[in-house]
Amino acid sequence: MRNLFFFLALLLAGISCSSQDNAASPLLATTPAWAEVVSSVACQADVPSLISAQADPHADAPSLADRSSLDQAEIIFSNGLGLEAGWSAALAATPTPVFEAATALNLTQGDPHFWLDPNLVRTLLPSIEAALLAHSDLTADELWRCRQETDQQLVALDAELAQRISVIPVSQRLLVTDHQFLTHLADRYDITVIDTLVDDDSSLAEASTARLTQLISVMESTNTFVIAVAEDAHLEEAHRLAEVTGAHLVEVPVAPLPHQSLADILTELIDLLVAAWQND
Repeated sequence: MRNLFFFLALLLAGISCSSQDNAASPLLATTPAWAEVVSSVACQADVPSLISAQADPHADAPSLADRSSLDQAEIIFSNGLGLEAGWSAALAATPTPVFEAATALNLTQGDPHFWLDPNLVRTLLPSIEAALLAHSDLTADELWRCRQETDQQLVALDAELAQRISVIPVSQRLLVTDHQFLTHLADRYDITVIDTLVDDDSSLAEASTARLTQLISVMESTNTFVIAVAEDAHLEEAHRLAEVTGAHLVEVPVAPLPHQSLADILTELIDLLVAAWQND
């Protein structure tokens, strides 16, 4: 399977760059994950990410140079559902067509982190292909071939993730998260998210003392002893909760860093959860 993920990492290489690099790019994406997916469907065309891999998309906002890049692009691929809240006004104002993944999925509320489910990403590929056909120089035959290849890669990734998590019985796949960011991954791989530190899908929301007290009771009554945190979000509150309950605190990746692929971070995410459950 290592060869499989090396292959995926090569074909689904994450792309992120500065505003200066974005200036001459006909294809743009708001986040590294969508830049990678769109690039793969576009036969490895250059698709810069407007939001850097190190930035929190919930908190990021465009610069004046970014706004100029938006207007010069042929099409912009965004996540939607409030993930890039700081970019919403600029995306609404640009004359450039904007493809929104949430709209294509007919989602109007809930967890916006749907790139964490490879099967959900697969359902978007035909829509991405159609958008690229209308707004790029790629031919229908090229796009069809590259979309099929991307689909096969995601099928293989989905199967590999399912195999990796299968060592944990479904009844034991229980966890608490800092905010609502693992809903789609959990649905796909039979994970039960018992509760969250904040009742929100943004990493910017704050946890209250009353919420932490409630979570201690919920975790004890359900025998939930794994807390998953989206990297740096809510670390202080999560540490306090882990200390009181004796739970394992896991910081999990949610977006590819430079030279990482979506396959890399999803594999790491599942492996971290499996290790925490095994040590429970």
